[in-house]
Formats: sequence, C-alpha cells, structure tokens
Amino acid sequence: MREAVLLFIWLVGLFGLIGGVLVAVARFVKKDSMNYDKRFTWAAFSLWGNSRNENTTNTPGQDE
Repeated sequence: MREAVLLFIWLVGLFGLIGGVLVAVARFVKKDSMNYDKRFTWAAFSLWGNSRNENTTNTPGQDE
C-alpha cells in the first residue's frame, strides 16, 4: 500500500512539473507571437493601402 501512495505522489509531482513547463512555454509563445505581430504585421498593414492587391503573381484566368 505504501508503494502505491509513493507512486501516486511521484506521478502527481512529475505531471505537475511537466504541466508547469507547458504552461510557461505556451505563455512565452503567445507573448512572443503577439509582440512579433505588433512590430511587423500590424505596423506594415497601414502601409499596404489600396495597392496591396496589385502586382500579384497569381492572376486568375491567365495561363502560364
């Protein structure tokens, strides 16, 4: 019976550590992605203007 309790405690601790690391990594990825989007994607969005669809490489209806 004692071994089962110790195994349970070790497993809870192990999965607690793994869960903590996963949460930290998820927070880091989310924060880093948001900063990247703010710096590059949304900063360039205002510069696109009406010409963002001109000079595209894929023109529908044209054969190569």
